[in-house]
Amino acid sequence: MKRSTYIAFAALLVLKIILVSFYLFRVELYPAFWSTNAVAAEKKTAAEAGTDRPVTVQEDKTVDVTSLVQKKAELKAQEEDLKAIKGEIDSKIEKLTQLRMEIKNDLAKKETIDGQKMKHLIKVYSAMKPQSAAEVIGKLDKNFAVELLSQMKGETVGAILSFLDREKAARIVEGLAEK
Repeated sequence: MKRSTYIAFAALLVLKIILVSFYLFRVELYPAFWSTNAVAAEKKTAAEAGTDRPVTVQEDKTVDVTSLVQKKAELKAQEEDLKAIKGEIDSKIEKLTQLRMEIKNDLAKKETIDGQKMKHLIKVYSAMKPQSAAEVIGKLDKNFAVELLSQMKGETVGAILSFLDREKAARIVEGLAEK
């Protein structure tokens, strides 16, 4: 069941309990509703009266129908408000789901483009003379150089590394080993 169905069911159940309670109070079928038999009510009235003996109080046992109608109208209004809020939440969830799908598509496109760029760079560096490629790769960031060289053929990488500075070549080889 949907959440709104549960809310509506709970509202109707509360309304039914209230109506039954008022009916039982009016008909006097349930002694818990009788304030004249309640000990707490008698002690309170005796203290208020300033006497030692308990004083019984007769309460008005009529049900205020207008208040019941007002309560029912309030519950109906609350139910309508909850339905409106639920509709807003559902529409926002739909929008967020669409945004998530758009972001996933954009990320996939970006990864594809980045992959194509990386393949192109690999072809360019592989086509270069090892000494020229080593000069350029020596100026690159270590992580990017490791990523680039890890996708090249071993023979080409070996030739390029032989022309690199020994410290830079050692750091790149460590990065390649970690990959």
